[in-house]
Amino acid sequence: MFFSERGTPVVAPISGHVVTIGDVDEPIFSGRVIGDGVAIVPSDGKVVAPISGVVSFIGEQKHTYGIVGYDGIEVLIHLGIGTVRLEGEGFTPAVQVGAKVEVGAPICTMDLELMRAKQFDLTCPVVITSAAMDKVKRLTLLTGPALAGQTVCMRYVPVKA
Repeated sequence: MFFSERGTPVVAPISGHVVTIGDVDEPIFSGRVIGDGVAIVPSDGKVVAPISGVVSFIGEQKHTYGIVGYDGIEVLIHLGIGTVRLEGEGFTPAVQVGAKVEVGAPICTMDLELMRAKQFDLTCPVVITSAAMDKVKRLTLLTGPALAGQTVCMRYVPVKA
């Protein structure tokens, strides 16, 4: 996909291979119902903050994390597909709602071996939420190999206030 150096960077929250959100085998993500962005097929279970901001949400089952950047844009990280059925098993949060985080700060670990053993799809959507997309003028994406906290997987240009 097209990639530009312009815009606010969103780094990969987990190491692995970045794919387009349309490649996710779950219509709520591939249809961009929750938001737009990318997905990462993880190679390890260390999850870090993709942006600097405040942790706005942690799912009850510890498999989803929202971070609102200091510009008001919210990024949602969904760890695996269907992993809500694990009811928190295999996820160890490193933050709490309201915590301030910097890019690359640990937010969670996920037990990939457990999820593989239970035959879950490990793909992790990383999206700018639908509620925040009206604040985004342009979104550019990068696919391919990524290192958590280092590789830029998206850039957005906010709408001027």
